Amino acid sequence: MLIYIRQMQSKIKPQPGANPLVVILGWLLFGTLLLVGLFLGLVFLLVGWILLLPVMWRKRRQLKQMWQFSKATRQAQQQARQQAQNAYQQRQNRQDDSVIEGEYEVKRDS
Repeated sequence: MLIYIRQMQSKIKPQPGANPLVVILGWLLFGTLLLVGLFLGLVFLLVGWILLLPVMWRKRRQLKQMWQFSKATRQAQQQARQQAQNAYQQRQNRQDDSVIEGEYEVKRDS
């Protein structure tokens, strides 16, 4: 790895007899290319976010519908459970001999 780094340093360093104007222009060109790449990356990121909004809106509606469906399902399950419990209670009451069904009147002492 150290050998690779030294090779890259030797490639990056300007030659001893290089024109300083060419070296400065090379670094300016390199910096400009970096800035252009950064700008293009930000533009692509912004366009991606803008294009993501309709997809998120559609998914939001689908999630809302699914949530409403699951809420209705939970309510139906709770009602079915309550009805089953009431039916079980009525069966238990019918089998219990100590429960007397019918009408009653309260007699007043006169």
